[in-house]
Amino acid sequence: MRITDGYLTMIPSVVALLPAIPIYVWILRRGADQRWTLMALLAVAHLSLLVALTIFPIPISGQDYYRHTRGMSEDNIVPFATILGQLGHPSLSNARQLFGNVVALTPLAVYGPGLWPALHDWRRFVIVAVAFGAGIELTQYAGSLLEGFTYRVTDVDDAIMNASGAVAAFFVWRRIEPLPLIQRWLDPGPAATIGPATR
Repeated sequence: MRITDGYLTMIPSVVALLPAIPIYVWILRRGADQRWTLMALLAVAHLSLLVALTIFPIPISGQDYYRHTRGMSEDNIVPFATILGQLGHPSLSNARQLFGNVVALTPLAVYGPGLWPALHDWRRFVIVAVAFGAGIELTQYAGSLLEGFTYRVTDVDDAIMNASGAVAAFFVWRRIEPLPLIQRWLDPGPAATIGPATR
């Protein structure tokens, strides 16, 4: 299973989604309560898509052309330089990129505290959100180093927007989670289960 852009041969993004299938089956067969099950399914879906969108496709051959023509370039380590540039030059492409970076980690605000109660503390959550955002950029930079050219641009502003979006979503979710409608969906009652019940 490979794709190409004429120079690179790459492993496609769909490969990153395949491991989610057996994990989904395991979660559903666990027979845990509905809240935990929904949070776990959301976590697997989000993390799989995140890897597929930020790491894949992965070049496995044909890198020489880009090593000679592109090299290691375009990375940004100056905070807010990219953000200000995008805001100063409004376009659909810039708006889409800003929006994508802001919402990239928002699901973490829902399943993070749901699966790990310690993350109900906003200070711990901020640390985790910042670590997630920085981790994505560092992984992309490591991938570029291994490939020998800037395949994924590393930008500190992406990490800032990722973490900011997650923290904003944390406070929004904390306000709406206690609403009766949300609680009925998360905890429908002892009779409702997802998957086989535990024995």
